[in-house]
This record gives sequence, structure tokens and C-alpha cells, in this order.
Amino acid sequence: MHRFYLPDFHTTGQTISLKGSIALQIKNVLRIQPGKRVRLFNGNGDEWETEISRIGPKEILTTLISPVRTTPEPSTKITMILGLARPERIEIAIQKCSELGAVKFIPVISERVQGGNSGTPSQQRLKRWQRIAIESAEQSGRAVVPTIEQPRSLIEAVNHTLVKQDVLCMWEESTEESKSLRKSLKSLKKSSNRIAALIGPPGGFSQKEALSIQKTGAHLVTLGPRVLRSETAAITVMSSILYEMGDLGG
Repeated sequence: MHRFYLPDFHTTGQTISLKGSIALQIKNVLRIQPGKRVRLFNGNGDEWETEISRIGPKEILTTLISPVRTTPEPSTKITMILGLARPERIEIAIQKCSELGAVKFIPVISERVQGGNSGTPSQQRLKRWQRIAIESAEQSGRAVVPTIEQPRSLIEAVNHTLVKQDVLCMWEESTEESKSLRKSLKSLKKSSNRIAALIGPPGGFSQKEALSIQKTGAHLVTLGPRVLRSETAAITVMSSILYEMGDLGG
């Protein structure tokens, strides 16, 4: 059954009106006819099955049928802090990590941003990234849509995040205090259900940045000897956290 994201819809009445891109997709792309059923979710965990009752030139009316038992979210709420890179790399990370269950993405500006200051995403780019997160939620069956926050400077983002959760910083140049991802997660298992993973840009964080991150109270984590692309690292870390916390089917 087709699913569509419709923020802030209310279920106090029996009819919900669909307009804009959703109506166009149902009418012109999918060619769904009256009497067929679709699902609507609001991005906050609620989902309803509805039946298309009327298709007009610019509006589609649907009738509420029943609430849907939604796909469970991971018990560990994961924030991905992503060092800015070329847009296509960030888009892959957002798409795949949204499918896996990330709740939030924070783009960060570091020393090695590709393109320098011009690498800072525009508001139009941020809107595109949010659309990617929405489409990933639709595709994967999630009733929760991850949020894309405004870009922050590296240390500002870490300090802001540490207020509510542990931060694991992936850094390829391991030190005596670096731990493997598995050991880092095991040390957090009993005390945290919220984790943030900090992924560097292509080229990684400088030593100065890594030491500054460590001083904030974040943990330096190594992913082993292989050099991973930033988007590969994001997907690997997200999957590993879910596995270690028992969120990949037990």
C-alpha cells in the first residue's frame, strides 16, 4: 500500500484533503482510483489507513478508515553529525541512515570542508536533504521523519549535542585513548539510549580538531585500519550501533 507523508494532519474529522505534490503523484503518476486505499503518516509516529473517496482537478479527498500499527523505531535514538562534503555524499548518508532509523542530522563545518566556505549548504540544499529524509521514511515504512538541522561549527555542534547524549567521534588517527566502536558502545550500553555519531569530512578531522573534540568530553573512536569514504563510514557506524544495541532484529 502506498504511503505518503502529510505533516500535522488531524483525525478529528472523517475526511482529509490532499493537495499539491501528493495529489499530483496519486492522480497523474500512480493513477490511483477512488475506492483504493493509501496510508498517511505525520512524521511524529502516527499513521492512518485511508480510502480515496473523490479525485478532483487539484484536490483529492480521502476518508479515514483506521489507525495503523506503525513500524517500531530503534530503541536507541541516533543523531548523525556529518562533516560537510560534496552534496551527493551527504545525500547518500542521509538517505541510508534515515532508512536505518536515524532521528536527526546535523551538518558541521570543519577545517576540511570540500570547497571551503562555499561548501556550506544553502537553504535550498537543506530543503532537498529534508525531502530525501522524508522519501526514505516513506520507502522504509517509518512513521517518524528525521530532521535536518541548520549547519553548525564543529565544536559548537559537539557541545550542543553533549548536553543530552554521548558523542562518538570517528577518527582514523587512533591515539592511546581511542577505542574501537564496539568497546565504546559496550561502555555506553547500560547508561544511554541516545547516541550521536560524528563523521568527519573527506580527509577526516585534523589532529587539532580531534583533540578539541576530545576535550569537550566526546569519545574518540577508530573504525580499524581501512580508510572509508565519509558516506560509507556513516552507514557503517549507524548499522554497527543498531547491531550492538540489539536493534537489528534482536
